[in-house]
Amino acid sequence: MGVYHDVRNGGFREDRPEIQVPFWQLPWPQAAIGVRTAEDSASMTRSIAAAVHSVDPGISLAEPRTMEEVRDRGLANDRLTVILFASFAVIALLLAEVGIYGVMAFSVVQRSHEIGLRMALGATRNRVIGLIVREGLVLACIGLGLGLIGAYFVGRAMRSMLYGVGAMDLTAFAAVGLMLLLAAVLACYLPARRAASVEPMRALRTE
Repeated sequence: MGVYHDVRNGGFREDRPEIQVPFWQLPWPQAAIGVRTAEDSASMTRSIAAAVHSVDPGISLAEPRTMEEVRDRGLANDRLTVILFASFAVIALLLAEVGIYGVMAFSVVQRSHEIGLRMALGATRNRVIGLIVREGLVLACIGLGLGLIGAYFVGRAMRSMLYGVGAMDLTAFAAVGLMLLLAAVLACYLPARRAASVEPMRALRTE
């Protein structure tokens, strides 16, 4: 009888204890063997089949598979789930960028009167644009920080659902964060530049 504490017979997510008993004590209609080899898997399969047939010609190997094939088959559902999550994440990212751009651009357009007043009082065009962009970046960084905290907890939940997925993927978080910050910068810079290009008195009269 053999006792093991780190067998992954039922999946890849966690180790489970297992006990092996003699075949006569617990008969089972199917049996499986594992072979570790540095040779080609096809040639090793033929060698194992020949050895089995030498014992009993009526026994055949039902489904010889490499460990990579076993792993791929066991993770098929996880792979489909990852594809679905990735598709939803891309759509959510695009919607977030469009939403951030729309909200930030609208808020800057609403400040056209303020921009005209600042320039009428002597503020330079670059200084006004820089002020608008800095204020927008502060709001974007606050929102991004809250989003990263939420993403961390979502990652912890996904770690229990998917094999090999960690709670923190710094590369992915950094890429998404930079994309959202870029959308916020453009949403502040472009409307602010247009508003600062208008004559101050014209902007005040329009208001």
